[in-house]
Amino acid sequence: MKPIHHHLPDPESGAKKYLKRFRNMVIVFSGIILILSATNVFLYIKASRATKQANIQHFTSSPCSLAIIRLADAHDKYTRPLLLAESESESEAFSSLKADIAGYIEQAQNSGKITSASVYVKDMNSGFWTSMFGKRDYHPGSLMKVPILMYYLKQEEIHPGTLKKEFVYQGAKINFPTQKYKGDSILPGRKYSVARLLRYMIDESDNNATYLLNTHMDTNQYREFFKDVDIPYYEPADLLYSISPLQYSKFLRLFYNATYVNEELSEYGLKLLTESSFREGIVKELPEGTVVAHKFGERGINESMDFSESAIVYAHNSPYILTIMTRGNHIEKQTEFVSGISAMIYKRLGGK
Repeated sequence: MKPIHHHLPDPESGAKKYLKRFRNMVIVFSGIILILSATNVFLYIKASRATKQANIQHFTSSPCSLAIIRLADAHDKYTRPLLLAESESESEAFSSLKADIAGYIEQAQNSGKITSASVYVKDMNSGFWTSMFGKRDYHPGSLMKVPILMYYLKQEEIHPGTLKKEFVYQGAKINFPTQKYKGDSILPGRKYSVARLLRYMIDESDNNATYLLNTHMDTNQYREFFKDVDIPYYEPADLLYSISPLQYSKFLRLFYNATYVNEELSEYGLKLLTESSFREGIVKELPEGTVVAHKFGERGINESMDFSESAIVYAHNSPYILTIMTRGNHIEKQTEFVSGISAMIYKRLGGK
């Protein structure tokens, strides 16, 4: 009887085949893992770059919270027109400018030109702004003739023909504060149109014209204007009224943006401000021919004098708002300080 041979697989050859198959599987899986890893690394790098680009854009565009002011007109049921909007944070792009302003103020204090000063500056193209002691209050004096101008231009917008109205000046029944810088004045017994009175008030800083315009204003409407722009109401007879550079600069921003009165009347108001006869302060050391819409104010309380000026400087294609408020004992030195710091800021922002 022949032995029966069972054809069993060779243990060694089977192991070799298994190992070979296993190695092949390892190679395949390793390749897949490498591909996935490389893909993940690529996606991570791409995502990281995108995140960095987004952060840079996020930083440079400064999308921080905005201080928004809208016109709260009771007659408008569905709309609230935008008056002003500004970033609540100062721009880091102006950090070196702020340091220069701080140094200039400190030097002026040490030399006795001023006892204190505050500055607000805003680039109207970029929206970047900075301030030094911008919330500190000062007595504005004739600076408050600008909101009177805005009131009458608003009346012209609502009631066309307001600027042509005529009033007779019979003389003032109050004593005006002393003025160091003053121009021509209206005369008692003569009739003047509102447009002409506004020119005297702005270009000559005439208190008589201001007094006559004040007597024909609707006090309630005037009060509402201050409420609209979130500024404490100004009572012309209040000699102790105070305002900060940050607050006051709103008036010029409203003019420049044409958001309170229409574009035509905003243009009219700014043109008046460019024709001011006052050539000291902000405009004195600027290059000849530089267009500046500006108003100054002075107010003495006891032994202290506040001198301030606010302007839109149309420097080449880079207009900016500049408001400087000072306190001291020598108005000529304070005016000199304003001229100097204005020239310094012009070189930084407009001297292109």
